[in-house]
Amino acid sequence: MLTNLNVRIFQWIHAGAGCNYVVDSVAVFFALGGPWIMVAMFFVSWFFVNQNKKIFFLEALWAAVTGLMFNQIIGLFYFHPRPFMQGLCKPLFFHVAETSFPSDHASLLFAAAFYLLMYRRLMYYGIFLFAVAILTAWGRVYCGVHFPFDMAGSLVVGFVSAGLIRVIRGSLHHFNDKLIFVSDKLTCRIAGMFKSNGT
Repeated sequence: MLTNLNVRIFQWIHAGAGCNYVVDSVAVFFALGGPWIMVAMFFVSWFFVNQNKKIFFLEALWAAVTGLMFNQIIGLFYFHPRPFMQGLCKPLFFHVAETSFPSDHASLLFAAAFYLLMYRRLMYYGIFLFAVAILTAWGRVYCGVHFPFDMAGSLVVGFVSAGLIRVIRGSLHHFNDKLIFVSDKLTCRIAGMFKSNGT
């Protein structure tokens, strides 16, 4: 029964695929580029926030990595074919035939978003990432490479991953402080090189 529901929801979301170039393009953009939007947001924000916020960004990154690790573990014990592997559609872009549950793209985005949403001063970052995660989840279903239940699984994985990092964040402080120190030193050195070349 759940399998039939999963297929029916997929068919409803995927029904318009290939019919509208603009919608198809938006779906493919988020389906493939969602994680890169997160990377770009973290990279740009890194140079404009204080050290405390940098620590939170690193912790959100560890939450995303933890989500990917959970996905790999799930994949070792459970295999679910993708829609195109079942002959339900022709995807809008090429994807290798591998297990679909949960989605790596959605899991890392949901994990980072949930982590940032836990802190009021970072909530706008979290809201932005959560919106990207939703659009990425929709895009990957619309494009025919995932089922809706894959995204539901990713939502749970992301929530659990964010919660786990929140619990162990104290043990990560020393390592995160070192990463920030190295990053700041490299940034200053690179900035100094550009300044000396400019003069």
